[in-house]
Amino acid sequence: MRIRLVAITVLLTVAAPLLSQRPAVAQADDAGRELAETYAPIVMVASQDGPCDADGESFRPMSVDLVLGNDDVLLRQAGEADPVVRRAPEPADLFGRGEGFFLDLNGLALQPGCVYEQDFDRYVGGDRDGAAVVYAHIATQDDRPGQLALQFWLYWYYNDWNNKHESDWEFIQLLFDASDVETALEVGPASVGYAQHEGGERTKWDDGNVQRRGDHPVVWSSRGSHASYFTSSVFLGRKGTEGVGCDTTAHEATALTPAVELLPDSVDDPDDPFAWLAFTGRWGERGSGPFNGPTGPNTKPQWERPIDWHDDLRSASVEIPGGDQTNDTVLTTFCSVVDFGSNLLRTFQVSPTRTLVLGVLSLFLVRFLAMRTEWTRVPPTPLRRRRRVGQMLRASLASYATSRGSLAVIAGLYAPLALVVALVGWAGSFNAAQSVAGVLTGAMGLAVTALVSAYWHLEGADHPRSLVEAARLVRQRCWAIIYSFGMASLIVAVLALTVIGLPLAVRQIVRYQFVVPVATTEGLSGRAALRRSGDLVQGRWWRTAFTILVLVGLAALINSAVQLGLLVALGGLPLWGYVAVAFLATGLLVPMVSTGPVLLYGDAARHDASR
Repeated sequence: MRIRLVAITVLLTVAAPLLSQRPAVAQADDAGRELAETYAPIVMVASQDGPCDADGESFRPMSVDLVLGNDDVLLRQAGEADPVVRRAPEPADLFGRGEGFFLDLNGLALQPGCVYEQDFDRYVGGDRDGAAVVYAHIATQDDRPGQLALQFWLYWYYNDWNNKHESDWEFIQLLFDASDVETALEVGPASVGYAQHEGGERTKWDDGNVQRRGDHPVVWSSRGSHASYFTSSVFLGRKGTEGVGCDTTAHEATALTPAVELLPDSVDDPDDPFAWLAFTGRWGERGSGPFNGPTGPNTKPQWERPIDWHDDLRSASVEIPGGDQTNDTVLTTFCSVVDFGSNLLRTFQVSPTRTLVLGVLSLFLVRFLAMRTEWTRVPPTPLRRRRRVGQMLRASLASYATSRGSLAVIAGLYAPLALVVALVGWAGSFNAAQSVAGVLTGAMGLAVTALVSAYWHLEGADHPRSLVEAARLVRQRCWAIIYSFGMASLIVAVLALTVIGLPLAVRQIVRYQFVVPVATTEGLSGRAALRRSGDLVQGRWWRTAFTILVLVGLAALINSAVQLGLLVALGGLPLWGYVAVAFLATGLLVPMVSTGPVLLYGDAARHDASR
C-alpha cells in the first residue's frame, strides 16, 4: 500500500507541470486565433462575367485540403520520366519530402486553357467565394525582441500571369510592436507589408495607405499573378522584386472574407493535419525558371525571419496613372512587350522545334526582303536622285555623321522642351507631363521634318550655312507648312471617322506623305501642296506605301527599344522624370528618322522630273 502511494505521488509530481501547461497552450492558441480573426484580410478579386472569362480572376485563395487527397493530383519524384510516388497524396505523404519531389496537378501548366479553372470549380463545389481560406501564422525573430508578426498565407490553385505555373503561394504580414500575442491584441498593428513577386511593399497601419474595413486590411489581388496591393490600379514592374511586367487590380471586384486557419511554427508528426508544412518540395508541375511550381510557406525566409523581410520592403509601388486608360503610353507598350516575350518563351518551352523552325523561316524571309533591295552607300545629297529602300535606310542611319553635326543641333532643340516637361511633371503630375510631352512631340515632329527637308534640299546646293538657311526657309514658309499639313490631317480624319471611308483614308495617307517636304522645298501651300504630293505618288503608290511602312516600322521599333530600355534603366526615377528623359531620347531619333521619308520624296521628285 505504501509503495502504491509513493508511486502515485511520484506520478503526480512528474505529470503536474505537463498538466499545468495544457491550459496555457490552449490559451495561447485561443489568443493567436483571436488575433488572426481580428485582422484577417478582405481579399478583392476581379469579377468574372462568366466561366473562363480571361478579364476576371478565375481562382480564389483556397484550402490545400481540397487539393490533397484528390485523385487528379500526383506526387512525383524528379528524375527520368518523373515517376509517380503517390496518387491523391495526403498530408502524411508530403511529410519530410524534400526538393526532389513535386505535386503534379491536372492539366498542362504552359497550356492551361480552361482546365485549371474548371477543376478548381469542381473542387470547391461551385461555391468559389464561400470556399476562400487564408492560413495565419504568428512569427517572431530572436534577434528582434519586442516585435511580433501576424502572417497570412494564401494558396491559389494556378498562377495565370507571365510566369504561368501550377499553384501559387501569396502573403501579407502585419507587424506589431509587441512581445506576445496578448500585447499585440491590445496595441494593434504598427505596419503592414504586402508581398509582390520577389519583393513587396509596406506602409504604416494608420497612415491611410492601406484600405481597411474595421480592423480588416483590404488586399487588392492582381488578376492572374495574385500579387497583393493596397489599392485598385495598374502597377509597373521593372525588376525581380517588382515582377517584370504589369499587375492590374483596376477592375470590378468581388470582396472575399476568407475563413482563417492558424498554422503552427513546425510539424513533427506525419499524422498532423498540417503535416504538409514539413514538405519542402514544389507545389506544382516541374518546369524551368519562372515556370516552376512554387515551394511552400515554410521554405520562405520570412517564415523564420519576418522582421528582416519586412524591413526590406519598398515604401511604394510604381503605379501607372490612369491605369488601363493610358493605352497610348510606352508604359502599356512595355506591359505588352513583356507579355509577348513571356508567351514566346512559353511557346518555346512547349514546342522548341516548332519555335526554332518558325524563327529560322522568319530570318529567311527578312533576308529575302533585304536581298530584294540595294545597300550600297548613296549620300543624302543631292536630294533629288534615285535611291532604293536599303540605300535610304543606310543613308538615314548615317545621317548624323553625313550632316556634320547639323542634325545633332536640330535634335538639341528638344533639350529645353524636355526641361519644360520635367518641370510640369514635378509641379503637377505624371499625367500633366505626359500630356505636355504628347503635344510637344507632335509639334516638334512637324517642325523637325520641315527642317530636315529644308536642310537636305539646301545642302545639295552647296550652301556653306545650310542649317541656318534651312531655318530661315522654314520660318518663311511655316504657315504654308502648317496649313498644308493641317488640311491633309483633316481630310484623313474625316474619312476615317465615317468608318466606311477607312480605305480612302489609308489611300490618302500614302498620297499625302510628301506634303511637308513639298510645302517646305517647293513653296506650295494648301490644295496645291496636296495635289503635288498626290502627283508624286501617282503610279508609285505601292512602292511609297511599302517604303513608308518599312521606314515607320523600323523607326517605331528603334524608338520603342530605346524607351523601354530607359524605362528599365531609370527604375529609380519618378515616372514624370522618365517621361522627360524619354521625350529627350525621342528628340535624338526624330531627325534621323525623318531623313528616310525626305529621301523618298527626293526619289519621287527625281522620277517625276524624268517623266
